[in-house]
Amino acid sequence: MTTLIIRYKHEIMWWMSRLTIMLTALFLSFSLASSAYAADIQMGAGGNLVFEPNEVTIKAGETVTFTNGDLPPHNIMFAGHEELSHPDLAFMSGEQFPVTFTDAGDYNFQCDPHAGAGMKGVIHVE
Repeated sequence: MTTLIIRYKHEIMWWMSRLTIMLTALFLSFSLASSAYAADIQMGAGGNLVFEPNEVTIKAGETVTFTNGDLPPHNIMFAGHEELSHPDLAFMSGEQFPVTFTDAGDYNFQCDPHAGAGMKGVIHVE
């Protein structure tokens, strides 16, 4: 038996490394899935001064990702929730601001530079 193991040592090591990679990937997929992703909101969708969608309903603990689209710059400001706001302007298309909502309630948000043009929305957290 020992001779057989020595003879196939490289093959055994190859399979063991593959098994380790697969188990690690499985573990990471379960651990990353625990932070619930709820929605993606596009800022400046289609080159317009809008959030798309501008109203979503999620569950407490879920994350909404705001993605900068066309016609920058944009930011996200939550009325009465500075801890969730992203006051810095996003200038690059594709820039993202993930926001996790831990408490139930309605969260009104806007893009400060374009609020006057109606770039506002609300997130309902159940």
